[in-house]
Amino acid sequence: MTEADIQSIALFFYFALLDDKKAIEASTQALAVCLDKKKRNPEIKNSVALVSATKAVWDKFKVRVARGRPNTTVESGWLVPEGVDLGPWREFQKTASEDELLTVIWSKILKIDDQDISEGLGITSGTIRYRLGRSLRKLGTMTQGVSKLKHGSAGK
Repeated sequence: MTEADIQSIALFFYFALLDDKKAIEASTQALAVCLDKKKRNPEIKNSVALVSATKAVWDKFKVRVARGRPNTTVESGWLVPEGVDLGPWREFQKTASEDELLTVIWSKILKIDDQDISEGLGITSGTIRYRLGRSLRKLGTMTQGVSKLKHGSAGK
């Protein structure tokens, strides 16, 4: 596993859980699962192992998180660039189905190839593309609302 893979695991759980402490705990567990997968099957691509490991650990953590109720602090070390509004993401995280949420994180935030996501989950890449399209439409409507609010109130 590379440093970039470790960062990807941490980002996955930050955006999936929106809870600093649980994201760190889940990331540690997922890294261990990922390393074990690589040890048992050295031929497996890092990205496929990452998807499989993050999904397995997500399944354990999802019941412990109130989606839509972020629990993040500046002191935790997670730095969100200045000017970035996580409001639409929080709303998406709260309202999206689990499949939609996870697929957007793997595909658009972590930039994992659809084929690797499908292999890591054991489903078809067509299913991944369907989930991604549905979730991007949903997320797009949420960000349009924020954009209209910002631009509409700027001229007043």
